[in-house]
Amino acid sequence: MGIVFDDEFPEFKTCNGRHVNGDTVTSPVLMWVAAIDLLMSRLKATGLAPYICGISGAAQQHGSVYWRQQGVETNKQLDPRVSLRQQFASAFAVLESPIWEDSSTSEQCRSLEQSAGGACELARITGSTAFERFTGPQIAKIKETQPHVWSQVSRISLVSSFVASLLIGDIAPIDCSDASGTNLYDIQCGRWSQELCGSIDPHLVQLLGERVVMANEVVGQLSSYYTERYNMRQCPVVAFTGDNPSAFAGFESMFAAGRSAAVVSLGTSDTVLFPLEQYPYSLNASSVAMQHLDGHVLRHPTDRNLYIAMLCYKNGSLARDWVREHSLGSASTWADFSNAADTEPMAPRAFGFYYLSTEILPRAKGIYRFEQHKNGSIVCPNGTRYQPVTVFSTSNQGDSHWSDARAIIESQFMSMCVDYAHKEMGAMTGIAITGGASSNPTLQQAVSDILGVPVFATAIHTTKGVDIRAPAMPAYGGAIRALDQHMKLTATVSKDGSKYTLQHICSPNDRKHAVYVQALADFEFLRNYVSSGVCISGA
Repeated sequence: MGIVFDDEFPEFKTCNGRHVNGDTVTSPVLMWVAAIDLLMSRLKATGLAPYICGISGAAQQHGSVYWRQQGVETNKQLDPRVSLRQQFASAFAVLESPIWEDSSTSEQCRSLEQSAGGACELARITGSTAFERFTGPQIAKIKETQPHVWSQVSRISLVSSFVASLLIGDIAPIDCSDASGTNLYDIQCGRWSQELCGSIDPHLVQLLGERVVMANEVVGQLSSYYTERYNMRQCPVVAFTGDNPSAFAGFESMFAAGRSAAVVSLGTSDTVLFPLEQYPYSLNASSVAMQHLDGHVLRHPTDRNLYIAMLCYKNGSLARDWVREHSLGSASTWADFSNAADTEPMAPRAFGFYYLSTEILPRAKGIYRFEQHKNGSIVCPNGTRYQPVTVFSTSNQGDSHWSDARAIIESQFMSMCVDYAHKEMGAMTGIAITGGASSNPTLQQAVSDILGVPVFATAIHTTKGVDIRAPAMPAYGGAIRALDQHMKLTATVSKDGSKYTLQHICSPNDRKHAVYVQALADFEFLRNYVSSGVCISGA
């Protein structure tokens, strides 16, 4: 059951659910409010509403909602005869909520890093250097540029806690994982940083709410608005969290007891999530992690003793699609791409880097190709020489041909190897793969060969056997957290025979993995060379 904002609420004139004005990207908060009523009305129409016994969920990370005191009070006394949109018409100080795509806060990012004592210190405290999309810089921008609006703000929610607030009829606490995406939360101490929050406003901790919860904690009961208007039972509402940590929690529910793995999402952008037993950032500025502050570290949503590392790569499927079209022709298919990519390793004899948009990891843009050459102008620390090329030559090993299709998937997955090692010293044990491109067998095997671990996909048991099928993982993570709390509160055991599991789909080729292990140092050197700005891009 889904809602497409542009189609259902054309009066807000959004494109993909948001408004874009240069670097400023926002979403109408009343559109989100109206969507809750629409979703509940459709749920009621299915006849399932009375059977809901617990609710949790997820929302986009980093976005923020700014309540007036009038809105806080309205939320406590909702009239089931009147729509949410009507009742909340004057509830918010900011009608256009800044969201994760916004990049208009560079000035506020630098100020926040300065307040922390530098980018390294900010990362040590909050798990990330300052990012334009993070909530802290967004809050600072609103206070600085709209003081008349800021004076009306009574409480601040993240999008996740905002949805939970609407459901319980009170301001729901923010959870620790989503708090980790604000640049304001002291991750190791498990509370808001008074120093960082105070650098924006002396009352910011109170505006955010001092209490920060785990994502599997009950934050309230379903408001009477929904029980009376939609014939739902009063049930516990479990904390909502960000989409990425919620998805990770959903995957972890499928792992064997005591075992965890990395989650690799292959979509428009690629994302890697993996658990950390120890916080990687410390006072030791010379440590590997402190030398590589890219990516993010979050509090684990449901385990107080763990953290999550999150690596984001902007050039994912869109870059793979560009390679397919430009190297194989506009009429080519993904089957053609797979055939071209299904070859012996190109590494370490040749490497390619494909950053159509400015990449996050590493900070680079352009297309770069390198081949080993005895007279190459680029010399790696081990003495191997490489020469920049505009197109790959044909391999001299059998009938195998070097191609951009193979080069891009090697480059993308070897980057994951490099960045994983910057955050976690322990070996990866397995990968759960998801996202639109995750069904491609060539990509599945390449992930396994390059990272050297077995690969699993989500599956569901049906009467006909095991069906490889993925739910919407952020929502699934919420459903699992709600189910767990329901079982605890009612002392029942789940008899759900259709629960999703992880199905093994491929294992690494040891010979090929050994090739990539040996090539990794050269790859990292060339990646650093590309991101240094010395190298000239060539499409």
